[in-house]
Amino acid sequence: MEFTYAIAGIALFLIVTALYIRSRKKSTGRSPYIDALHLLLDGKKDEALDKLKQTVRTDTENIMAYVQLGILFREKGLPLRAAKIHRNLLVRSNLKDADVDVILHQLVLDYQACGTLDRAITVAERLVQRNKKNVDSQRLLVELLEQKNDWDKAFFVRQSINHWTKKKDSDILALYKVQSGLGLMKKGQQREGRIRFREALKLDKRCIPAYLHWGDSYRAEKRDEDAVKVWQQFMQKNPQWSHFVFDRMKNVLYDLGRYGEMEEIYKDIIRKKPQNLMAYIHLIEIYRKQDRIDEALSLCEGVIEKHADCKPCQHARIMLLQQKGLERDSLTAALAYIESDLQKASFYWCRKCGYETAEPLWHCPQCQAWKSFLVEE
Repeated sequence: MEFTYAIAGIALFLIVTALYIRSRKKSTGRSPYIDALHLLLDGKKDEALDKLKQTVRTDTENIMAYVQLGILFREKGLPLRAAKIHRNLLVRSNLKDADVDVILHQLVLDYQACGTLDRAITVAERLVQRNKKNVDSQRLLVELLEQKNDWDKAFFVRQSINHWTKKKDSDILALYKVQSGLGLMKKGQQREGRIRFREALKLDKRCIPAYLHWGDSYRAEKRDEDAVKVWQQFMQKNPQWSHFVFDRMKNVLYDLGRYGEMEEIYKDIIRKKPQNLMAYIHLIEIYRKQDRIDEALSLCEGVIEKHADCKPCQHARIMLLQQKGLERDSLTAALAYIESDLQKASFYWCRKCGYETAEPLWHCPQCQAWKSFLVEE
């Protein structure tokens, strides 16, 4: 009998011990949600997805598990399913303000991935209204407005961002005005477009495209003289950037029968900004077309003397020597041109990213790939 009690006592002890160990494992073991987070850190998204599904089945109050589940669906190319999950979360009445902000942010990204920009913008605007000091939300809204080409709204949101960040980026705001003006021009609203271009120049006096398209708008209305005035104004104020309107000026002056004025334009720019090589190149071309070979050649050699790497001038010199009948000199210049070009050539390039170098490398400084410059036998 005592033996039987002893056996029963031992059995009871083992059962109690087993239950205690099981309870300890249950209390100290990781939840599926924690497992999912660890799997995400390890990059194992498919396994993490399974753990998150398991989590929301057993713990419907785990808001962040639902949020993360939606994110994974979006990353797997299922943004509609992600949007449904995040949208359904918003109907809950017990959400904290911070939870709502996170969910709205993800819903914006869902709609953006779906290509439904209007919905994404509406949600982003709601997110911004909840906290007007949240610069990240405003940046997200600006990105969406840029994608939609809604430059006027983007302008005001970017102004708000600058207000909170104490930053001035008038050059970018000016470009918004230019984009808005181009949109109006496409609709045939040339005058309204010019208003935007002038607004751009008030923000940034050196806004090159504002000048270019301001003149273009006059050209569209056959107001060529006004276009000339705008582009002349641009060249006077920005001689270093004058080459951006050279082609436009050539075309409009040709249409006006005043193409001969281009020579003086180039000379004037060279006087103001001798380092503007494009003015020299265009002037050399005028001389060449007018058969003023000696003047062209003299100007060309003067540029090469100061800027030996000016390829357009080197090429022009070869053509001018040939045009003058100096075949041997032309050939010599051509060979020198080719040799200098080859000396600068890159003979090795990274098979991963295309980075070029004259020397073989074993570690790409651009993409960090190893042994990517070697050609396999």
